Amino acid sequence: MRPGDRVRVRVLNPPGHNRAPSYVRGRTGVVVRSVGDGRFPDEAAAVGADARREEIWTVAFAATELWGPDAGPNDRVHVDLFETYLERA
Repeated sequence: MRPGDRVRVRVLNPPGHNRAPSYVRGRTGVVVRSVGDGRFPDEAAAVGADARREEIWTVAFAATELWGPDAGPNDRVHVDLFETYLERA
């Protein structure tokens, strides 16, 4: 993955906590930048294991993609997401 890539947030609903906001699941955006890597805690939290490290990406979503035609046509929402949550669009 790299800046400029179009991505879709995977629709994942595992038991327990998920750090991908529900309002972006299934939505398409554009990768803005790498934030670096961080500890991916979703899997580890359930079993008490050490979280593996994973790349985090800032993804820009058009407000209209998230909230429909009533949203500002030039507005964007940036969300930091673990790579596991993303697939190429």
